Amino acid sequence: MTDLLQQLIAGLSIGLVYAGIALALTVVYQGTGVLNFAQAEMAGLSAFAAWALTSTGLSFWLALPVVIAGSFVLGFAVERVFIRPVEDAPELSLLLVTLALFVACNATVGAVWGYQPKTFESPFGRTAWDAGGVLITAQQVGMAAVLGLLLVIVGLIFQRTDLGLRMRAAAQNPDSSRLLGVRVGMTLALGWGVAAAVGGVAGVMAAPTLGLSPDIMTPALLLAFAAAALGGFGSRAGAVIGGLLIGVLSVLAGAYVPGLGGDLNIVVPFAVIVIVLLIRPAGLLGTASSVRA
Repeated sequence: MTDLLQQLIAGLSIGLVYAGIALALTVVYQGTGVLNFAQAEMAGLSAFAAWALTSTGLSFWLALPVVIAGSFVLGFAVERVFIRPVEDAPELSLLLVTLALFVACNATVGAVWGYQPKTFESPFGRTAWDAGGVLITAQQVGMAAVLGLLLVIVGLIFQRTDLGLRMRAAAQNPDSSRLLGVRVGMTLALGWGVAAAVGGVAGVMAAPTLGLSPDIMTPALLLAFAAAALGGFGSRAGAVIGGLLIGVLSVLAGAYVPGLGGDLNIVVPFAVIVIVLLIRPAGLLGTASSVRA
């Protein structure tokens, strides 16, 4: 029983990484109507920026607001420079642009910080607690707390602020929004900025668990998309739940299903996703909607 609980903790820990990126994907989709395939690489860029700042001696908790602000500016600039010119182009064009951004962010990290893996110390310290034989680390608890706080903050932005209302309206029906006086272009840019800031926090929180390399978020991207699909792209809570489920299922499959060790353990969560989407095409908590790109 102790071993099972330890595996569950390990699954939830890696699931928090997927959940954080899935939350960012959901935010940019709800705020702009676009699926950003470069979201994870932008998060990785933010993680390296945080590492660079802390390497100069700056406290992590002072560096984090700087990274969040920088991530917001990056997302805003990406929409203005790369997405805005093709916003009325066919959906494939938007897809190709985000894929190009994926490559550009990856190359930028390698060019600036090199390709050798780096260590990012946990901002929560190395403390661990033994709960009846189950080891729980401060990093795991801290990640869960930050992700929960992030979910609440994003929920308040979308549900309780004029900006959130404008972002959802602009993403769902830009023409009607313009008739109501919404500055759709600026609103969509702000949506990209918010999503990049969310992704930046997720990347920084994941770095102590995954380590730092130019490909830090690449393996997590596919599973984050799967998590968002499982929970429903229209649901922020669903994306988080989807990420946690995928993390737990993959770890349990690797530990207890014969022949599914190593990377093969993702077979089980993807099989579960297929079954869920056959029953509920919009995901566990999602609602039916059309996808712009």
